[in-house]
Amino acid sequence: MKIAGGHVVNGTGAPWYRADVGIVAGRIEVVGNLKDILASRVVDATGCLVTPGFIDIHSHSDFTLLVDPRAESKVHQGVTTEVIGQCGIAGAPMDDESLEEIHDRWPGAFPGRTAWHSMGEFLHLLQERKTAVNVVPVVGHGNIRRVAMGESDRAPTVAEMDQMRQLLSEALQSGAFGMSTGLIYPPGVYAESAELEVLAEVLGLHGGIYFTHLRNERSELLEAMEEAITIGKAGDCAVHVSHLKAFEEANWGLIALAMDRMTQARRMGLAITGDQYPYTASATVLKSVLPAWAHDGGAEAMLDRIVDPFTRQEIRGEWADTIQWQDIIISTVRSNANTDVVGKSIAEIASERGTDPGDVVFDLLLAEAGDVNMVYYGMSEEDVQATMCHPLVMIGSDGAALSPRGPLGDGQPHPRSYGTFPRVLGRYSRDKGLMPMEQAVAKMTGWPAATLGLDDRGLLAPGFWADLVVFDPEAILDEATFESPHQFPSGIEWVLVNGEIALAEGRLMGSGAGKVLRSHE
Repeated sequence: MKIAGGHVVNGTGAPWYRADVGIVAGRIEVVGNLKDILASRVVDATGCLVTPGFIDIHSHSDFTLLVDPRAESKVHQGVTTEVIGQCGIAGAPMDDESLEEIHDRWPGAFPGRTAWHSMGEFLHLLQERKTAVNVVPVVGHGNIRRVAMGESDRAPTVAEMDQMRQLLSEALQSGAFGMSTGLIYPPGVYAESAELEVLAEVLGLHGGIYFTHLRNERSELLEAMEEAITIGKAGDCAVHVSHLKAFEEANWGLIALAMDRMTQARRMGLAITGDQYPYTASATVLKSVLPAWAHDGGAEAMLDRIVDPFTRQEIRGEWADTIQWQDIIISTVRSNANTDVVGKSIAEIASERGTDPGDVVFDLLLAEAGDVNMVYYGMSEEDVQATMCHPLVMIGSDGAALSPRGPLGDGQPHPRSYGTFPRVLGRYSRDKGLMPMEQAVAKMTGWPAATLGLDDRGLLAPGFWADLVVFDPEAILDEATFESPHQFPSGIEWVLVNGEIALAEGRLMGSGAGKVLRSHE
């Protein structure tokens, strides 16, 4: 195959140059003037940039790729590799109760109620599904802790700590690139730094990365960043900070200080990096607004607690005036009974129902068995732009592979699942001029590949796998909005995964050419 007539952006940040790209057996064979070279297929890239495929270094597609391996929302925006297992939530290891929750969440998506428990079994299942994109697995600390000791708000025993170390070692030996933490979510929220330092030592022994959703992204952001740095030093392992931001207006500007601390740590020898999505709203589960103690013992225990009016009042007392209910928008619910609240703020729902915002939260969680998602506005545009330009920061969607149709097309999810990468290239690089497009591409390709240690992906060069994107730099733009998120972007014409065409002239081809990438291969 030959991609002819395009401007090559090779993923290093270097300026584009005019060249053709020759592909043989899934890899880039030659980059240069191939005018006189015959090819079985020629892709005309005139007027377009030809770049490495985008690496989504922060993805939550662990289960959606099993439900629908076509990864429509990611392929359409040029993603060819997803790093899954983030924020302490991964596809493995799994206990039986967690597996039941997954089966209940997507009934009928797993024939014969497919079961898996170890990381090795999960990765085998992913490979069998023939995903459209490559997958880089990360093991979740939340998974490890849940298997070893449930969702208890306490420190692990010696035996439990030994089991956690063993589970982490097994996952890393099966191919996981590191371990992620979600230190605002149960059970990760219950882990003290000492527990994480012990596990970081295991990461260091295996060359794994410590990916972390910091313990605090608000007023204690700097303390949370310091904790992550300390954990990395204790384990002698690389650290990657997820979705860098400072949340709530009183804390805007703190992100600059946090990134300064990252820069200092790197100068002192710690391999620390971070990622960001280009929006001023976050997205997560509604139950995360409850205090940590309310989750002790798991989901059922939490639901039992919030039935009690005295417990509700105690939680309200902890909230005080810290939550802006008008900024929390319900994005998805599990049942049909509450679809009328999707797209509405908690404050709006409370007004319609003539009740308290807190009761709206409690009642929705009870009605939906805790399975409610939200979009939460809380970041400043100035912080978003400053973070995006920082040399240690790359681009990650923090979204999942979705589809406008079928079980992955419900509700109003955050538009980042459809628009992250074209948004950076179109709105921020081209229209706002925040950075040259070559630099933006490097933050999506060469830089994350180097961070992960992928030595034959992320660059457009001979010998590398042909994960490639062809897009019109004048037309590329995200179309997904918060009100209408299931919209594919404009301007992306061709996507190749391992040399096979996944998107042709904007049309999904369903090649299923993705590979599960393992850290030791």
